[in-house]
Amino acid sequence: MRRLLLLLTVTLVWAAIYLPGLGGMELKGEEGRRILPAREMMRTGDYILPWSEGRPYHRKPPLINWSIAASFKALGGESEFAARLPSALSVLLLAWTAVWAGGRMAGPTGAWWLPLVLLTTVGSIEKGRLIEIEAVFFSLSGIGMLGWLAGWYRGGSPWTRWIWAGLWFGLACLAKGPIFLPFFYAIAVILLWKNGQRRELWHPAHFVGLFLSLLPAFLWARAAKAHLAALPADPGAASQSTVWMNQILKRLDPSVIQWKTYALGPVETLVLFLPWVLVPILLWRQARRDWWPDLSLKDRALLLGLGWGSLGSGLAYALLPEAHARFQLPLLAPASVLVVMMIRWWQDRQPDNMEEPAVARWTSGLTRVLLLILTLAGVTLPFWKAPASMLPAMAVMLGGSLPLWLLAIGFARLRWPDRAFAEAGLLAAWALIFKASVLMPIMRQHEDIRPPAWQILAKTGPEPHLMALQPGPQPFLFYLGKNTVEIASIKQVTPAATHLVVPSARLEKAEMLQRLARAGFTENLLTVRDDDGTPYTLLHRPAPGP
Repeated sequence: MRRLLLLLTVTLVWAAIYLPGLGGMELKGEEGRRILPAREMMRTGDYILPWSEGRPYHRKPPLINWSIAASFKALGGESEFAARLPSALSVLLLAWTAVWAGGRMAGPTGAWWLPLVLLTTVGSIEKGRLIEIEAVFFSLSGIGMLGWLAGWYRGGSPWTRWIWAGLWFGLACLAKGPIFLPFFYAIAVILLWKNGQRRELWHPAHFVGLFLSLLPAFLWARAAKAHLAALPADPGAASQSTVWMNQILKRLDPSVIQWKTYALGPVETLVLFLPWVLVPILLWRQARRDWWPDLSLKDRALLLGLGWGSLGSGLAYALLPEAHARFQLPLLAPASVLVVMMIRWWQDRQPDNMEEPAVARWTSGLTRVLLLILTLAGVTLPFWKAPASMLPAMAVMLGGSLPLWLLAIGFARLRWPDRAFAEAGLLAAWALIFKASVLMPIMRQHEDIRPPAWQILAKTGPEPHLMALQPGPQPFLFYLGKNTVEIASIKQVTPAATHLVVPSARLEKAEMLQRLARAGFTENLLTVRDDDGTPYTLLHRPAPGP
C-alpha cells in the first residue's frame, strides 16, 4: 500500500510539472522534423521507413515517429498535446522505475528522493515537454541503467540485470541509436573494476544483454534497407550507411567547431543538470576525504563509477567538434543516483540533534521567495501584457495559491534534506503552472508558426489538398491539416492536389516556373514567411474548364 501511495504521489508531481500547457504553445524548431514523418506514416500505412520532404528519412530510427502516431490514434486526432504526450509519458515511466531503484539502493527515502530528482532537473523538464527524441531517449536508456545499477547494488543475478538493461537499451537504440552506450560502459567498467568484478564483462549474460541492445535497431535497419531497395532509384538520395557515417564524421570534424560557443558546451550541460548537479560538486571532496574510510567496498565502487564515469564520458561528448548539451542527457539517470546516494551518505553521518546546515535554511528561504514572486507576477503580469487573459490567469494563480502555501507550510516541518526534494517539486510545479496560465497567453500574441498557416488556409479553405515541394522541416505545415503532403519533385504531385507550397527562391528559376506551369500551377495566391523569415509561395491549380 505504501508503494502504491508513493507511485500515486510521484504521478501527481509529474502531472503538475509536465502537463500544464503541454499543448498550449505552437510547434518550434526540430518538432516539425518529428511530427511530419509521423503524419506521413499514418497517411501511407508504412511504419518501417519514415519519410520527410518526399524522400526516405533514415537519419534516426523511427521510435519517436511511432510514438507520436500512436498518440494521435489513441487521442483521436492531431494536436500539439497529443504529439508531446509521449515525451512526457516516457519521463513518467522513468520516474516510476526510479521509485523501485531508489528504494533498493537508498532505502525508503531513496524511493521518493530519486524520482523527485529526475522530475525536477532542468533537462528533464525542458525535453519532457517537447516533441523531441531526447526525452524518450534518456528515459528508456535511463530505465535500463537504473535497473542494472539497482540489481548490481543488491547483488542480484547477472542474468537479470543484463537482460533488463538489454531490453530497455534496445528500445533506446530505436529512438536514437547506441550512442548512449559509452556513457553506460564508462560507469559500469569502473564500477565492476573497483568492486573486483571485472570478470563479469566476460559473463555470457553481458553478451546476451549487448545482443538485445543492438537487435531491435538492427532488425529495423534491415527492414528499412529492404524498403529502400524496392523504391525507384533516386540519384539524389544517400544510402543508410552513408547517411549514418556522414553524421558520425560531422561530429568529429574539427572544421565545424563554432569557436564563439564551443567553450560554453560544458556550461550548457551543467545547466541541463541543475539544480541537483551542485550536490556532487559540493560533496565530492568530503566524500573522498571524510567518508571514504567508512564506506563499504561496494559504495566506494559506486561513488567512483558514477562520479568519474559520468564526468569522463560527459566531457568526452562535450568536447566533440560538433557538441550539443543534449548529447549528455543519457547521464541524467546515473547522475541522479549519485546525487541521492551522496545525500544519503551525508545524512547517515549526521547526529540526530544536529542543527540544520545554513544551506538548508538558505535554499528553503529562496524557494518561498520564488513561490511568492511567481504568485504576485501571476496576478499582475496579465494586466500589463495580456488583458484578455487576466481573469483566467488570476483565477488559476489565486485559486492555486491556497493549496500552494498550505503545502509550503507543511513541507517546512519536514527535516532536511527531505524538505529539499519536496520543495523542489513544489517550486517546479508552480513555475510550470505559472508558465501555462500566465506566460503562454502572452507568448501567443507573438507567435510566428501558426500565422503563415492561417494565411494559407484563408486562401485555400480548411483541410486543403495541398502539397509542399521541398519545404524543409517547417513546423507550419502541421497546421495546414492532414491532407498536406511533402514532396521532393513535381513528378510526385497527385491529381487531387489543388494547391502547392514552394520556397519562393525556387521560383526565381525559369525552368521551375515552366515545370510548374505544365503541372497546372499557374495562379500565384500569396507569399508567406516562416519563423526565420524565409518566404514561401502558395500556388493554385485551377480546375479544368468544361
